[in-house]
Amino acid sequence: MQLTIEIDDDTYAGIEAVAQREHSSVSSVVKHALSRMTGLRKPALPPVKIPHGHKIRVSPSESFTMEDVYRIEDENDMRGLA
Repeated sequence: MQLTIEIDDDTYAGIEAVAQREHSSVSSVVKHALSRMTGLRKPALPPVKIPHGHKIRVSPSESFTMEDVYRIEDENDMRGLA
């Protein structure tokens, strides 16, 4: 998404200085700063319950396959208990 905002000259100069120091873009510095604001973060997803009380976190940005289930079962000596 693209957005145009107004920033005072001193603030922009500070952002630009950080971008140069980090060999990054002004856009990247602003995105990083905004992502660290706790009020703007998406709430963490609750863990998914699997048999016997074990919990795993699932992210909507990552695929979760049966191979992952089998790996978790093996890691927790749970194969075939579900």
